[in-house]
Amino acid sequence: MNHQSDSTIGASLQDSQPKRTAIHPASSMSNVDHSRSGGDGNSSGTRYAVDTDDTEGEQTPLLTHTSEDTQPSAGNTSRLRSGPNHKSSNSNDHVGVDMSTGLDVPADVSGINDDTAAGEQGHRRERGRQQGRGSLTGKLLSLKERLQLWNKTYPRTIKIVGLLLTVCFLILVISPLVAQRVLDRALVLEIQKTDISETDETGFQVSIQSIIRLDAANDGVFGLTGVIQKVFRPIMTIQPTILSLSLPTTDEKLQMAQFQVEEQQMPLGGILRLDISTHVLVTNATLMAEFFQSALQQSTVDLAVRGPVFTRLGSLWFMKLRLNLNVALDGLKGIQDATLASMALPGEDPGGGIAMSAVARIDNPSKVVSLKMGPISFGIFLPSKTDPDVDQYQIAEVKCTDLNLAAGQSNEIVLSGRLFHLDDWTQDSSKDAFFDSKSKKQLMLGELLSRFIRGDDSDIRVRALSSDPEVPSWLSEAFKGVVLEMAFPGSPTRDFIESLDMKQLQFGFSDAKDSALLNGHLASVLQLPPNITFPIRLLKMKPVALLRSPGGLNITSLEILDFLPTRSRQLGGRLEVEVELEDTRLVVAQDGLPEFYRFLNTSFTHEWIDLGIVGEATALVECGLGTFELGPIPFDVISHQRGFGGLMTVPPVLEKLDVVDSTKHSLTVKATLTLFNPSSISATLGDLSFLWSNLGYVIGMASVSNVHLQPGNNTIECIGMMDPSTDCALKHDPLCNPELAINASREFISKYISGDNSTTIDVLGYAGSTQIPLLKPMMSSFAITSHLPQIDQDFLISATMYIFSSKLELELQNPLDTVITILYINGTASFKGEKLGHILVDFEHDFTSPKPILIPANNHKEQDSGYCKTPKLPVVFDLLSVGYEALRRALGGSLEVDVVCHIKAKVGSMVMWVDFVKDGVQAEVRKGF
Repeated sequence: MNHQSDSTIGASLQDSQPKRTAIHPASSMSNVDHSRSGGDGNSSGTRYAVDTDDTEGEQTPLLTHTSEDTQPSAGNTSRLRSGPNHKSSNSNDHVGVDMSTGLDVPADVSGINDDTAAGEQGHRRERGRQQGRGSLTGKLLSLKERLQLWNKTYPRTIKIVGLLLTVCFLILVISPLVAQRVLDRALVLEIQKTDISETDETGFQVSIQSIIRLDAANDGVFGLTGVIQKVFRPIMTIQPTILSLSLPTTDEKLQMAQFQVEEQQMPLGGILRLDISTHVLVTNATLMAEFFQSALQQSTVDLAVRGPVFTRLGSLWFMKLRLNLNVALDGLKGIQDATLASMALPGEDPGGGIAMSAVARIDNPSKVVSLKMGPISFGIFLPSKTDPDVDQYQIAEVKCTDLNLAAGQSNEIVLSGRLFHLDDWTQDSSKDAFFDSKSKKQLMLGELLSRFIRGDDSDIRVRALSSDPEVPSWLSEAFKGVVLEMAFPGSPTRDFIESLDMKQLQFGFSDAKDSALLNGHLASVLQLPPNITFPIRLLKMKPVALLRSPGGLNITSLEILDFLPTRSRQLGGRLEVEVELEDTRLVVAQDGLPEFYRFLNTSFTHEWIDLGIVGEATALVECGLGTFELGPIPFDVISHQRGFGGLMTVPPVLEKLDVVDSTKHSLTVKATLTLFNPSSISATLGDLSFLWSNLGYVIGMASVSNVHLQPGNNTIECIGMMDPSTDCALKHDPLCNPELAINASREFISKYISGDNSTTIDVLGYAGSTQIPLLKPMMSSFAITSHLPQIDQDFLISATMYIFSSKLELELQNPLDTVITILYINGTASFKGEKLGHILVDFEHDFTSPKPILIPANNHKEQDSGYCKTPKLPVVFDLLSVGYEALRRALGGSLEVDVVCHIKAKVGSMVMWVDFVKDGVQAEVRKGF
């Protein structure tokens, strides 16, 4: 027994404990065949069967033989031996087969003797009894034995090659299935940019920039694809193919478009870039329109990409796969942010209406999809305020030559077209034809342009016109559902009314306590927006205006109940408008009386005033769009008005004083006063009365009937009463000294007849100056100062002195239109300051003197009217004076002398003292008597 067998048997014995193993002839296990070679070159095979007895305590022969198998050959007999170590068959030692190595047990194993043959028959019976129990074990051993035989028969190289071929075969069979599974579950396609252009009826050009990657964690093969990518980084080639586009919800066989993919070659591993530029052929226009409509309106739209994919990994491994991938694209979200950035209306359009050009700014919210199209027409629709969803009119049609919506950008689109004339408006409404009235159109157009002029935006709706022949039908259908909510931009110039001036204003005051009548000329300059240059004509205007004080408080409101005839003239971008106000009621605000009083005082006393005019105006406009009402247009302007300046810009002039009546204490005087009104404001003030004052004392009163103050010179005729007692009567002071007022009146008359027109008289208003409530505060503070009138002829025309008789003869002319009676004269004549002589005559008390001098009234018509020559009056010459010497030398000639006279005169019936002063009186010097 060789050592190898012994070791094997020993190992088998250890592995089989506590089971018992029997080796049977091959007749009982034909599927195990072991051969051994003898020394003579012949071979005889001994086949063994191994049974395992699981029955505890049962004695089973370990080795049995048939009679045929137990006859040793010549070669084998010499190898059988017995010795001291030989053990009998009933020994507890077991002979077994090494199940792990499959080695045969030789026929000359020691310990086998003739007792074995004697028990063969009993062993067969025992084996039959256990055969059914060990059949399963026998099958397993049969497979192991086959493997042992194959492993022993073929060399290692052949086994490796066979194994590799088997693996390759399995891979070839399984890999398409695995690849399809990976493609379906792990392929991730991210589209970074999609440019759609060159649209026509057949389809469109598309350029796609995308990245693809395999999600190894979701590949369905336990992440094996990730390992392959990282370790091997194979090159994959995608053969040219045609893929289809469809909606994910539709049947896979129902496609809307198809496109060709050129050969793509890329290394696998990480993130790969895939760029495709191709023409997409539309195969189902309805589905394509549905897809584009979703892409334009939704924030995200799904697209199904399907079709065969022919791939080659490396240069040998070819697979045919099928792509069925849903890709999410960024939609345009309805293009919500769109507006007309600018607009111009240059003139009338030959097709009717007004030509229009505009720039639309459209933000494309999609970060992925860019859309570039050729010419496309848009309709502009104006929704009504009452029901904007269903009641709207198409008011314009514009067209762009190139619609380019770049992804994620604000895009400017140049538009050109026309705003329709009212007659061309078409209604897009589900309501009755009642709403399609001209008045409704006029109202909507007026509101639109009014908001435009005010600088306010208006809501409009813009959508592509489906009737445009230059737009593919499938794309036109997609655009139908896209309505852009846009803003019709307001004018960049908000100050539509550049200036407003109230000229030739006539305030008519009456007994009303809170109102007056206003007539005048309202002139305004309208500054047209720079983007409007088409002709406009204003037919009528209805302003609603408030007059505001310089302090910013509302004073009065104009009550205009109807449209007023208007004249307009357009000069470039300016529109001059004139409106006539006739008997418009000017209503003072309820709490504005104090401010109104201040306004009147300011208007009277100041040379310039700022009159605020605030309100709104509605106009009936005629232009290329039709005839409609425009407005209301607000205005808030400052009108710089020329004030009365206290009527002192040119000092008032008391043209003349005519005494029309008199009493012992007063004179009734008719005075003519010239007033210059520097403003353009007229005022009807009614009946007024004033006080006359000189040197601060009231010397009389005057009244004026129906005063109407016009711009420029005004001649005011008043009837006054000169009565110095008025001063104390007004003061209600028992200590009042009437002589002060009498002296003031004396000086007034004295200077008047002396020809001194530098003397002034103050004309003052007082509480009772007017009975008009609104004028009382102003008239209470009314005050003007007038110079005395220039008399036509000096009171003292000439004097004749008779030296030898010491007589004086005077020529006098009455400046008044009433008789003046001179009752007393106390006068002095001098030459260059040197006294000549003195005259003192008391006509009233000196019986030796002539009768009082009577100077007739002057009718101011005839040259000699009011002329008087006095009798020769006694004079006392100062013979020692230098003046008298000069008088002597002037004998036979004349001498200019200065005269000062203190005269008591009766003017009419009123007696008063008058001081007459005259320098340079021409005195004739005679020597006679």
